[in-house]
Amino acid sequence: MALGKLIGRGNTAEVYEWGENKVIKLFDLQIPESLVDEEYQSNILIQDLQLPSPLVNGKTEIDGKKAIIYEKINGNSLTKQLTRNPFAIRGKAKLFSQLHQQIHKKDGAALPKQTTYLTRNIQHTNLLTPEEKQAICDFLKQLPEGHQVCHGDFHPDNILVSKNQVKVIDWMTAACGNPIGDIARTYIILKHAYLPKNMPAFVRASLERVRNRFCTYYLEEYREQTSLTLEDLEKWTIPVMAARLIEGVHPDEKAVLLQETRNLLKKYYSH
Repeated sequence: MALGKLIGRGNTAEVYEWGENKVIKLFDLQIPESLVDEEYQSNILIQDLQLPSPLVNGKTEIDGKKAIIYEKINGNSLTKQLTRNPFAIRGKAKLFSQLHQQIHKKDGAALPKQTTYLTRNIQHTNLLTPEEKQAICDFLKQLPEGHQVCHGDFHPDNILVSKNQVKVIDWMTAACGNPIGDIARTYIILKHAYLPKNMPAFVRASLERVRNRFCTYYLEEYREQTSLTLEDLEKWTIPVMAARLIEGVHPDEKAVLLQETRNLLKKYYSH
């Protein structure tokens, strides 16, 4: 079967239409087969837990590239919905928070460990000194591990909304761990994701207001339903931000994350 229309592009893969009711996620050549297999197995586990995710329909290979076939979800991302109707921000943030809480109620024992993933990424960045990396890994060991399902990349672009359903996509980094670490990842993306400098100033300011308010409402809703504290969240941002430094984000965003990581490490970590 030939690839259909390109409908999405991320840091590791492209997504194309695949027949009438499926999509195919075609991974870049440099992505190890082990990571593709990990995503495939994670999606099967997520389905077994009856979480709102697209059905996985098998694996294949095209021109040497590994691929996973998924159910096609006819809907728009939460990001697009917010862009079209920023006045719905509080309701959308509540939905977003409730989805995250739904995920975090499930036992993630069969998934890879969150701490293993974070430690591996921290150790592979070249932006931190060996001493800083060791300190952050030591600090991570002091944080409670947890055993719940953590999505690993929960942000509005990964929420697809249609008239009849809401689905969470991109479970590549799903893990078993502490929900606060998962929330920290979401918080970091919402607060620090890079906005192009050539963007008109009024557009940039408007987007920053929308995402800051969205983040505030999301955390408020989560805190109303759980025992989450802002101090615990801040502590978890240290290893999560450090782990993000190896990702393909803009250099300006990395500079902010690096400085913030160092500031928080000084605040909370003592030998």
